[in-house]
Formats: sequence, structure tokens, C-alpha cells
Amino acid sequence: MDFTPRQTFWLALCWLGVAQSLNWGLAILRVGVWPGNAAALAGSGLLTLVAAVGVLRPETLGGPTERSAPWVGAVAAAALATVALLL
Repeated sequence: MDFTPRQTFWLALCWLGVAQSLNWGLAILRVGVWPGNAAALAGSGLLTLVAAVGVLRPETLGGPTERSAPWVGAVAAAALATVALLL
């Protein structure tokens, strides 16, 4: 499947949300539910849902139409979140 830069932007943010949700979910399993980690998990889940809409319907949410600084930032954040999750 060939993604447009806009879809790639939202896909990277969706992956970032998934990685962060998994990370916060593991933190909750380790230390229990605290207001801060529960809020972070909810925020990461919301990011994942909004970004999933952006992947499926990119014209609805907009986003960069070419590889610009926000696009590179989203892709880099997703890559760093993946590395952080693996460590």
C-alpha cells in the first residue's frame, strides 16, 4: 500500500500513541494506578484514536502534504518511542 505524506504523518502519530499506550499500560501494571499514569494512558489512547482517523480519512484532519518539519518530527517521535519501548 502506498501512503501519501499526510497518511504517513498520521500513521507515525498513531504508532507513537500505540507505543506510548503500551508503555504506560506496563507502568500501571508495575506500580499500580496513579492519577498521573492513568491520565498519560488516557491521553496516549486519545492520540491513537485521533491519529487512526487521520490515517483512514486524512482529508478530514488535514496534516502536512509533503515531507516538512512536522512530518519529520512525527516520524522521528514514533521511531524514538519504539526504541524507548524496546529498551
